[in-house]
Amino acid sequence: MNMKHLTPLLTFAIASAFSVAAAEAEFKPLFNGKDLAGWEGLPGYFSVKDGVIHAETTAANALKKNTFLIYTNAEFGDFELRFDYKCVGGNSGMQYRSERLPDFVMKGYQSDFENQNRFTGMFFEENGRMFMAYPGEYVTVKPLGQLTPEEAGKKNKPKARLDKVKFATTDEAFSHIKDATAWHAMTIIARGNTFVHILDGRVMSVAVDEDAANFRKSGLLGLQVHQGPPMTIDLKNVRIRELK
Repeated sequence: MNMKHLTPLLTFAIASAFSVAAAEAEFKPLFNGKDLAGWEGLPGYFSVKDGVIHAETTAANALKKNTFLIYTNAEFGDFELRFDYKCVGGNSGMQYRSERLPDFVMKGYQSDFENQNRFTGMFFEENGRMFMAYPGEYVTVKPLGQLTPEEAGKKNKPKARLDKVKFATTDEAFSHIKDATAWHAMTIIARGNTFVHILDGRVMSVAVDEDAANFRKSGLLGLQVHQGPPMTIDLKNVRIRELK
């Protein structure tokens, strides 16, 4: 990694964390607290319960693949997105700068969150380059280029070149989270090709996407519900301010 870029990006990340205190008046709500107006998802999995968006899977109503509650009123490019979430029983995430695929599937960037201190705040690309920056990592994503003979022989071939610097261990990254299943606040900042994920005021991951063939300049937002064991996800205080 070109280390001269690291300090400015971490400075940006720290400044982004402090931006959580920005005036709420600058933010536009994306959820009215009453119904799912402006959102679309697979029937039977999403509702409004006690003033929050509620997603639920059960053993009798399990998912065969990941599904998404998609915000359809607008697409966003450069922004600061804030929301509160509660995840019990599984893994989920917030999509952004994503495209909508058939059957309520999405492809694009994601800030992961789950019911344990493992992946929450990760920089991920659903249906794309997948795991790119784990909590505690700063990554520059570069074009894949030609695979080496060793890479070409692997079952799970790389999908991008990831140039990483670790700024915190997993334990350090999550040291402020005592109960992963409680309510938590997440902030996602997307500006140009730089992305910052913040959990309860702490920077979890920073990414710079220099992979021009796969870089996404704008797109849709969406709440992911992951296939797997029964889970509930609650979402509230979803608001956004576009960055000029």
